[in-house]
Amino acid sequence: MTARILDAAEAEFMASGYEAASTNRMVAAFGGSKATLFRYFPTKQALLEAVIRRITARGQARVSGVVGQEHDPSAWLTTFVTQVLSWILGDDALFLGRLGIAEGHKLPTLSGVFHATAGAPLQRQLAEHLERWTRDGSLACDDPAADAQRLFDLAIAGAVSRALYGAERLAGAALADHAAASVALFLQGRAPR
Repeated sequence: MTARILDAAEAEFMASGYEAASTNRMVAAFGGSKATLFRYFPTKQALLEAVIRRITARGQARVSGVVGQEHDPSAWLTTFVTQVLSWILGDDALFLGRLGIAEGHKLPTLSGVFHATAGAPLQRQLAEHLERWTRDGSLACDDPAADAQRLFDLAIAGAVSRALYGAERLAGAALADHAAASVALFLQGRAPR
């Protein structure tokens, strides 16, 4: 039942935003009742939080699969950035970005949910790799956590901002080229000393 409710809620929130989303339309879409909806999710905000967590869990599953190439920081980082961008430039993740921009001020308790469930774990994963490569002499990162944030800013934030504001989304070869160029630029400042 929960999956059906979340399917309906995700579609409704994506179509209408938070404020205009109708629990009546959600109920009609999942074929249940308001009592059932609110038994599982006591408020519309709780329902949105569950949708956010679901979307970020799907993204985490896609990106957590970056394995192999551990000995080659450039190859691993390029694959990681490519997979993060492929997910975060998708309709569901961009919806969360648009929602945060348009209605985030109305939902202060949810403002950190996306970062806590998607951004922070991805940055931790990246920082752990940077720290490992620094220990083994492959890279020189004085502050792996800060460098993880810098790589996100360099490789991901601009591409996401452009997509959120209507520029063409990176995809295919353009996305791969962007990932490779961003990683190469980042690594120029992190070469072993």
